[in-house]
Amino acid sequence: MESIGIASFYPITKMLQSANEVNLYQEKLKELAPFLKFKNQEEFLFFSLLTVAALFVFKNTFLLLAGYSNIRVITNLYCFWVNRIFKIYLDKPYSYFTENKAGDLAQLKILQTKKASQALLELIQFLGNLTTIFGVFVVLCFMSLKATLTILVLMIPIYYVTFKTSRGKLYAIGNHLVKLEKQGFGMTTEILSGVKEVKVFCAEDHFQNQIKKIWNDYSRHTIKHQFLSTLPRPVLEMIVVLAGVTTLMMFINNFGQSTEIFSILATFAVGMYRVLPLVAASSSQFMSLAALVPAVEAVTKILDEQPLNEKNQALSPMIDKIEFQNVSFSYNNREEVLKNVSLNFQKNKSYGIVGVSGSGKSTIIDLIAGFYKPQKGKILIDGIDLGKADKSTWLPQLGLISQNSFIYSGTIEDNICFGINQEDRNQGRIREATRIAFANEFIDGLPEGYQTIVGENGVKLSGGERQRLAIARAIYLDPPALIFDEATSSLDANSEKMIQNAIDSLQGKRTIITVAHRLITLAKADYIYVIENGKLTEEGTHEQLKNEKGLYSHLCKKQTLN
Repeated sequence: MESIGIASFYPITKMLQSANEVNLYQEKLKELAPFLKFKNQEEFLFFSLLTVAALFVFKNTFLLLAGYSNIRVITNLYCFWVNRIFKIYLDKPYSYFTENKAGDLAQLKILQTKKASQALLELIQFLGNLTTIFGVFVVLCFMSLKATLTILVLMIPIYYVTFKTSRGKLYAIGNHLVKLEKQGFGMTTEILSGVKEVKVFCAEDHFQNQIKKIWNDYSRHTIKHQFLSTLPRPVLEMIVVLAGVTTLMMFINNFGQSTEIFSILATFAVGMYRVLPLVAASSSQFMSLAALVPAVEAVTKILDEQPLNEKNQALSPMIDKIEFQNVSFSYNNREEVLKNVSLNFQKNKSYGIVGVSGSGKSTIIDLIAGFYKPQKGKILIDGIDLGKADKSTWLPQLGLISQNSFIYSGTIEDNICFGINQEDRNQGRIREATRIAFANEFIDGLPEGYQTIVGENGVKLSGGERQRLAIARAIYLDPPALIFDEATSSLDANSEKMIQNAIDSLQGKRTIITVAHRLITLAKADYIYVIENGKLTEEGTHEQLKNEKGLYSHLCKKQTLN
């Protein structure tokens, strides 16, 4: 389109200089389109000018629509990538998130994906500009092959050397910028999530200096990147201007002051006027692409990951038991955390798991949830190997309440009906769940009740209120098994008593597994397992174990059990 518009300048300028040229072009048009009739030269010239104007209107309209289409496609692609990567994250096993920082994952999902979509837009524009430049030079070759080749001979070698010098450096800088962004976002996310401890220990300056160091380094590399990206532009502009002056001198030398030179120079002037910004833009786009390649590689790597399409056996609702058969487990092939452990958890019975910190209690819970697979032994659900079962049919049968239960920044109702759409919620079940969890007492006292916004991580609630809310959530979802992993360890006596009353009210109605340091929370359990250094050393009821001479009896003597 651009080349056709520029080519139209040649006949127009010739017709404006000579009446004979008007007659010549009028005769040519009559041969091509005999149905067009003109009364005189003025009418034909007026028609020619309108045609050129219409051509430029059409060209620019086309470019606007093409630009809009590019923006729309790239924006939709960016949103698709963001959603796709989030889906890939959610499909990852739990172990993936223990090995990667949330900040790293977030910056890849948002920032690097944005850069990758920007790289695609730059590539489309770069190819479009190259096509236009090629078309313009084809037209100029028809005008004067010698002059056009002179310009190309001056431009191409210097253009190539400039890009060759800058491209490698830009890729290295872009790769380093990706790493700095990962560090900066990762550390920022971690610090903000632990801001309470940061303030308690007056560590603001320490972490501020660490963050500042990262972003100062980022600033230095970004400046270098921007400078190298813009470096080719002034060089190329200088080349084009010199080439233009050289071409003008060639024309004057060859044609003297003839009328022919005016038309050719006018066409060349318009052509170079369009080529100059296109060449400058292309150089900038090419440099940007070189710097954005590392972001594209990072996004492509995760988008290329194939989901695990394991066709495992579906698990029906548990009717008998969860069983550990000689289970041994270690994280990342390090020292074994569990060693040849065998456990049984019968349906609708309550169980306690006791042990000092680091003995392997929480690992047992992670294995029950299927977050990890044991290196030795089996975990059976009604006789079916959990390692070969479809986890999506097992996890809905578990309700996990941990020491730091996840509360997100929605309403109280949103957190109770976790992952359930508004229209699918049962208000009667919500009230019943909060009553059983003793959460209705504080919810009813809030001005907005169940529609109260709890803040990020439930910051507007006390520790006991968050835990009772987590229990209400588990009860509402109505799983056959409830697991309490140190759920009361950080609570005051009153909150602990309320939560213990909630647990006691569920005895005999669900399978309950409680991990705790405070033995008072396990006193009413049907059966208790004691874990020491990854091994099962004791098992039995509370009364049996406290009268023996093992770890449980020792812990009972250190604690007051009322």
